[in-house]
Parts: sequence; C-alpha cells; structure tokens
Amino acid sequence: MNIQIVKLSQLCLSPFNVRKGKPLGIDQLAADIATRGQLQNLVVYAEDGKFHVVAGGRRYRAFKTLAKAKTITSGHPVSVEVRNKADAIELSLAENAQREALHSADAVRAYGALHAGGKTPEDIAASFGVSVSYVKKVLRLSALHPAILGAFAKDEIGMDAAQALTLTDDPERQVLALKQGRSAHGIRRFLTSAKMETDSALFAFVGLDAYLDAGGSITTDMFADAGAGYANDPALVERLASVKLAEIESDYKAQGWSDVRASLMQPDYFYNVTRMRAEGERAATPEETAEQDRLTEAMTARLAEVGSSDAWGDDVICDLRNAVRAIENGRAYFTEAQQASGAMMLFVGQGGTVEAVAIQTKRERVKSDGVPAERSDYSGAMIETLTKIKTLGVQEAIANNPALALDILIDCLCGQIAHGQPSYHHPLSLRVDAFNADVDPALMFGSSINPVAAWRDHYLSAVPTIGRFEAIRAMDADDKAQLLAIMVAGMVDGVERSGTVRGARNDQFDRIAYASGVDMAAKWSAPEAFFAKLTKPTMLKALTEAVSADAATNCANMKKGQLAAACAARTAGRGWLPPALRIAPSVSIEDSALTIDEAA
Repeated sequence: MNIQIVKLSQLCLSPFNVRKGKPLGIDQLAADIATRGQLQNLVVYAEDGKFHVVAGGRRYRAFKTLAKAKTITSGHPVSVEVRNKADAIELSLAENAQREALHSADAVRAYGALHAGGKTPEDIAASFGVSVSYVKKVLRLSALHPAILGAFAKDEIGMDAAQALTLTDDPERQVLALKQGRSAHGIRRFLTSAKMETDSALFAFVGLDAYLDAGGSITTDMFADAGAGYANDPALVERLASVKLAEIESDYKAQGWSDVRASLMQPDYFYNVTRMRAEGERAATPEETAEQDRLTEAMTARLAEVGSSDAWGDDVICDLRNAVRAIENGRAYFTEAQQASGAMMLFVGQGGTVEAVAIQTKRERVKSDGVPAERSDYSGAMIETLTKIKTLGVQEAIANNPALALDILIDCLCGQIAHGQPSYHHPLSLRVDAFNADVDPALMFGSSINPVAAWRDHYLSAVPTIGRFEAIRAMDADDKAQLLAIMVAGMVDGVERSGTVRGARNDQFDRIAYASGVDMAAKWSAPEAFFAKLTKPTMLKALTEAVSADAATNCANMKKGQLAAACAARTAGRGWLPPALRIAPSVSIEDSALTIDEAA
C-alpha cells in the first residue's frame, strides 16, 4: 500500500471516476472534515504531474469547498493512496457502490467501461459479488446510444424505458423509438410492431426449436420474464403453424371426418356453434378395466376415511373421480353418422395447444353438380363484411331501377301471402327501420358506391307529414316510382352473417343481385386494408387469380404488411373480386320468366 501526503492543489478528479451525477451532502461532509479532519484516504493514480482521484470524489469536493470558503488553503495536506491507473475504474466502482448510491446510469457506464477494457462478464460478476446474468443485463444497457444514456442520467427517462430500448441493437433506431414516446410500453410497441411475442399461442404451437431450425431468429428481452422475447419473422411462424395444423387436419380426415375446419385462430362464430357429444363407446381394454377398478377402490377407501358429508369437497376424491371420467371419455368416439352430419373444428388455443371441437352442422352449401363446396379461404367475419359491400352495391343499383324495385316488392309480398313463405326466406326486410350496411371506411377506400342512406332523406323530405297519403297519390308516376325504388333498396339485406349457414334467403338475394346488373368490379377494388386482414396464403392465391402465378411467387417472401400493399397495387384495375363479392346467376332468367297471361 503506497500512502502519500500531497497538496490539495496537486489533486484533480479522474475522468475514470464512475460517479458523473452531482453528489449530495458536500457541505455537510466539508463541515465534518473541518471539525474532525480527514478520516479516510483518497485513492489516486499519478499522471502528468497530478494525482487523479478515482475513489473519494465526495471528499475531494468537500476539500475544494473548504478551500473556496478560505477555511483551508490550496496547499492543505491530503492523505492519498496511490494505485495503478489500470485499476482506477474498478476501484472507483467498488468504492462508490459501497457508499452513497450511484445513479443507475453511472453504474451502467462503469460496467461498460470495464467490459471495454477487457474484463468478461464473469470477471465483473466475481469482482462485485453479483450474478453473471445481472452483469449481462447492465452491459446491454451500457450499449445504448450515448444520447439515451445521457437522458437516463438526467432522469429524463426511467429504467423501464431504458430497458425497453435494448430490444434493438441499432443506436439510430433506439433514438427514433425514444422520439415516439418515453413510456416503456410505447417503446416496446414501436420496436416490436413487426415481431411476434414468443409467449404467444401461435409461437408456442410451433415451438422454439422448429422455428430456429427453419431459419428464424429471436430478439431476446433480457428484462422480461425468463424466456420471453420476440420472433423476428412472424410470417415464418404462421407458415410453420399452417403446415403443422394441416398435418393434424389430415389425421382427423383419416379418422373419418370429411369436414374438418382448421384455422390458426379461434373462429369468430365459435360461440354460436352447436357442439356435438360423442355417441359411440368402445369396449374397455383389460388395462383400462384394471385401472378403473383400482381408482374405484381408492375412492371407496378415501370416502370411508373422510365421511360422506365431506366427500364432494375433498381434493383427493375429486382427483380420483376425474381420473375415472378421463378413462370413460377416452373410450368415447364419434360415430360415422355423426361424422357425416357434423364437422371437426380445429384451432390453436391458449398455451399453443390445438382445440378440437366437434360441431353439428346444418345444410351445407353445395355446387350446382351436388359436390360439396370447398372450404372457404375467408373467415366468416370477412365474408360478412364483403357481402355487406355487395349489398351496398346492389342497393344502389336497385335504387336506380324503379321497375326492378317494384318487382322485388311484389315478389316478396306474393311469396308471403300467396305461397305461405316465411318472411326470412326473402332478403327484403319489410320492417320500419331500413337496413344500413355499416362497413369500415378503410375497406371502402376508393369505392364509387354511393350508399342509399346518404341520399334517401332528400327524397323523403318531399313527402309531408300531414296529408301524406293525398300527396303520394298526387305524385308524378316517375317520382313515385323513384321514391319506391329508394325505399325498397334501403331494405334489401344480403349480408351473410358470421356463424350462419346460407339458405333460401341468400339464394334469393343472389337472384336480385344478378338482376340489378351492378358491376361490383367497377364499384369496388380491394384496398390495402382488405388484404391486411387476410392470411398470406389467401393473399398469394388472390395474386395468382388476379395477375399470375409468377406474381405470387415473386411476392411470396414479403412480410405480411408489404404483401398487403403489393396485392392492393397489383390487383387494382384488373377486375378481381373476392368470391363473396362476385355475382352470378343462380337460375336462368329466361327459363324462369313468364307473363301474367301464361300464369293464368
């Protein structure tokens, strides 16, 4: 140990002193030194004729305060311990860590400087009695952009925000993220907007090993719960999940289910389905019988122990009863008749497990040749939205075709009065409140459809409240017909709602839509917001239909957001429509036409 006495004027603060923030209590410490004298050596290293203080900065500042107050002179003797410069940073950190709490930013910088000087995380951890994982977290913070560390040191951002900024190694992106807001939540959302959380159900379903084996990479959130982070390629996760789910779908088809409805997410109509309970039951195997007998004996013994009054609240009996029920459920199976009349719904549930739910289905939609229709590429919610858009287009066409509107009205009335058809077999809603299809404006971007509700009031305002019947009778025939057309158009409802099965009502709407002559491709072109709601395989299928297979291949590796924009740009002006927007005749108009004389 090299202890020397030097003059106060020979001392200066070392740039390696880890404490950069302004220390507190200097005046009090100066008063204590003036009263009791110097109780502890300063730690210094010699360089360029000066002694640089690396430990004892508060005491040095206290001496300077006394000198400024002329309590002591610049030649005042100060006891110092002279050490090697190479040890300066570690000595400073150790000394400050054991005294007044360092600002977190100062400690972060010091750890970073030690690491830059060649010390490994293991070396630093051993020196200060902390875990290696803790050191690695601090070093991650030390790599932040200098401006961010400066803001941290000035308490302009908190520790949570600084930790969130470590989600990217790009210093410029760190600064950009900080400009979006200083909350940790906002920063994480900005930096991970194009990533997928590794604790999400879909990622858990795929599995970390499968994702990494397929070339995926992970951004680790060192400050989150153990193992948490973000998958940098969500499209890869979705692709792997689709492949894995397709294999499970094939297994169920091999079991005899002709209708297997697999989707990566729980369908929107899940809570509207009718579940099916297995009606078949196979004979128990000898092993199952033996295990069931064992469980029953254990339940009997436990019941004798706790008494019948406490049996239902006993955890042991409850577990034994559930084990017996599990054996019984394992013997149940769905019969061939059930498989023919129902469907197996598969989707990825919470925790990444596949939920398999057998549902009872009603009449399924079939093609004209009687072959069951293929499973739709679009979700029930998307079909509902698209048929809303089609309804808007058909309504507009009807509103401009008074003769057709009259035909629709007469058809609906005749169906109910002459033929006894229920009102729900016809898409015309004969009710006081008109039907207005409410569609997200983003999905109507660029559409030329003029919603009837927007201009119906103008025509209705011409009808007086008092003397309305007389006023209608006095109307010009053309005005009366136009008014009727507008009112009828506003009541037409062709929406296929999520979770429902197409029926006579939808078929009749198809006839009306065809008769209206509306050109949906001229009225609506799929915007980016539409494609953004689809899966990548469905977007690529649309590109193939609208442009070419080569166009789909060229875009296959795009991220989902980029692909949505490309689909909107490349399908524009090509007349492509998703199936739910297409209009085609369901019966021959010529074959079904007849005159009043013929009917008589």
